[in-house]
Amino acid sequence: MAAAPWFLLALGILIVIAGFFLAVMRRPGSGGNWIDPRMSDEEVSRKLRGGDGDLLASIVMVVGFALALISIVWRIVRAFI
Repeated sequence: MAAAPWFLLALGILIVIAGFFLAVMRRPGSGGNWIDPRMSDEEVSRKLRGGDGDLLASIVMVVGFALALISIVWRIVRAFI
């Protein structure tokens, strides 16, 4: 039971890394969202609106950060009890 917060922290870090790779792999195109000065305003706004990101990868990363935060809080609480 003493090592549970450490395992939870490690699991949270691994889940955050997995979410990052999931976001990178599911991104369309490798060039990114480059804006050229010759583009019209409509083209620029369409490119900026199109890059909302991947919801699944965001959820996975939030779960990983939550696990890491729970681990840290658990250790702080255990130090004062």
